[in-house]
Parts: sequence; structure tokens; C-alpha cells
Amino acid sequence: MENIMSIFKSIAEIINIIGITILVFGFAKELIKYLIVEFKEGVMFTPIRAIQKIRCQLGVYILLALDFLIASDIILSVVDLSMEELIKLSATITLRIAMGYFLGKEVDELHPNKE
Repeated sequence: MENIMSIFKSIAEIINIIGITILVFGFAKELIKYLIVEFKEGVMFTPIRAIQKIRCQLGVYILLALDFLIASDIILSVVDLSMEELIKLSATITLRIAMGYFLGKEVDELHPNKE
């Protein structure tokens, strides 16, 4: 049984690392796009549409990373079923789901191809 638990912990850690990697990659990619847009038009001009598109794309990366992090938390909760861990898990998942929901609504609003 201990072997199975350690395998689940390893899987959860890998999923956690994947989520963090997606988040860092998306942030770096969108930061580069932002800097290009900001300095292409000049610092005194703010290209609202381009910045909204960047925010939308960054939001998609954040949502994807949140999904991976939630999956990791669920797997870890199965491994450690103490009451304290379940309370922490429920609070963490509730916050992440709420963030994902409202971020998803914002991404839908900002989406440039919205009709």
C-alpha cells in the first residue's frame, strides 16, 4: 500500500510541475509579446486592443495551469486523508475554482473574436 501511495505522490508532483511550467511559460511568452507591443508603438501610446489580446492569452495559460494544479491537489488528498488536509484541500480548490471561473469570464469578455 505504501508503494501505491508513493506512486500517487510522485504523479501528483509531476502534474504540479507541469502546471507550474505552463504558468511560467505562458507568462514569459506573453511578457515578451507585451514588451514588443509596448515599445513598437512607443511608450506614450497604449495599444488597448493588443494589450487586451495579450491579457486574454495569458488568462488561458493561467486557467490551464490552474486545472493541472487542482488535479494535483485532488490526487494528494486521496493519498493523505487527514481532516486537516481535507480542510486545506477544500479551501484551496474552492479558491482555485473561483479564480478559474472569474478568469474564464474575463477571458470570454476580452476575446478579440467575440461576436
